[in-house]
Amino acid sequence: MKTGNYYFLKASRISILFLFSGCQLSYRVLLGIDTTPEWRLNSEIIQDAKKLHIPIESIYILDTASYRNTILKNLHSNLEVLKSDSTSVDSVSIKKLYKVTNDDLHATQIRFFNGEEAEIFKLVNCYIDPPIPMNWNVQGCFNSFPPKVLIESLNTHYYDLNFFLSHISNLKGDSVSFSELPKSDYYVIIFWNTFMKRPSRKLIKTINKYIDSYPEYKIVPIFINNQNATISN
Repeated sequence: MKTGNYYFLKASRISILFLFSGCQLSYRVLLGIDTTPEWRLNSEIIQDAKKLHIPIESIYILDTASYRNTILKNLHSNLEVLKSDSTSVDSVSIKKLYKVTNDDLHATQIRFFNGEEAEIFKLVNCYIDPPIPMNWNVQGCFNSFPPKVLIESLNTHYYDLNFFLSHISNLKGDSVSFSELPKSDYYVIIFWNTFMKRPSRKLIKTINKYIDSYPEYKIVPIFINNQNATISN
């Protein structure tokens, strides 16, 4: 039987997938991926946000080091639980854990939460196929409210809204708490950047249109820029 330390070392290699998680080399040009991204000052991030019609008050910055390390730590813990609960490691369960973790480390993604902070929907960039025209409406997930998709790994929800808030800051560098957010029926987190320009642009356009289509619900978008954190990673 392979040890938990073996799986942890293997899991740590997942972190190198953060920039291009799940995307084959042949897709990178089609996806509009910049393989040599530049560091962005806050003033430049604001300008990028304006081009994408993101309100300044909705811009947040991701601390990828803490985000990634916490997800990998949780993966290790889950692997240890699997090992302790059975006499042999279930390879199917192991693969499922890796798949969900890989999804959680994607560079462009969207997540819906209800008013009680529970995650109810997520979608990440490499489920978008084909890359052109890059339609984020996978399985018609945005044809109803709230959105939903029938993909097992995407319907495995380990993290609530507070988890993500604990790894972000506002443009001033201040931490963000749930109590500081506007009261809302739903919250939406969007990971965006300029090195995956096309996926980010398409996703933001999709979610803005989706929110406008359901004025009867109060939906607060939280746009999290992971440009610099990912470069550091």
